[in-house]
Amino acid sequence: MLHKTKGIVLNYIKYRESSIIARIYTDEFGLQSYIINGVRSQRSKKGLALLQPLTLLDMVVYHKDNKVDQLQRISEYKSAYTLSSIPFEVKKSSIALFVTELLHKVLREEDQRGIVFEFLCHFIMLLDQRTNGYESMHVYLMVHLTHFIGFGIHQKSELEKDNILQRVNTDFNQIYDSILYMNNHDLNAPLVLDNRLRKDCLSYMVNYYGQHIEGFGELKSMTVLSQLFK
Repeated sequence: MLHKTKGIVLNYIKYRESSIIARIYTDEFGLQSYIINGVRSQRSKKGLALLQPLTLLDMVVYHKDNKVDQLQRISEYKSAYTLSSIPFEVKKSSIALFVTELLHKVLREEDQRGIVFEFLCHFIMLLDQRTNGYESMHVYLMVHLTHFIGFGIHQKSELEKDNILQRVNTDFNQIYDSILYMNNHDLNAPLVLDNRLRKDCLSYMVNYYGQHIEGFGELKSMTVLSQLFK
């Protein structure tokens, strides 16, 4: 059966000679893997331009229930919002890679789809549109995602009970205060942290996720971020 849904592209891998398998978070079905045939061929009219990290799509998909970790298929897809800066600015594209790596680890098919999807779309469009004050938006995203995946941060005591500050250098209270500030911050206003504090807050949040999500592991894109935001 065909269904209309919106989607956020996380990543894709090459499949066979000219196809790909795209990992897409949808508002109707949560996290799904879709096979897209022929998109890498020279005759493809769309190519891979619409399948870059954090691209927003309008899709018509075939969906079969009970296909956990199996491939679904796309009938049609087109851009739902044209990214104007994320694919072309190095810092933003690096943030996008970090965000997609994070989402791939934490999002599930059964998540609060509509609510999470709407939040992520708002985040992506603001990241794309903002010309300054965006450098800490990925840390903000990590803080706010906790409320959707079961270990939301509400007060300082929830941060203090996790003994995960061994790898950071900033004063502990400064990290706690910054995270709680982000937790209550309106993303429509620019969010400014100095480079060292941003790095320490990010390190804290990665370890925080690691203590709450089994098999969370490392985020490889952090290395790129640390080189760009010095």
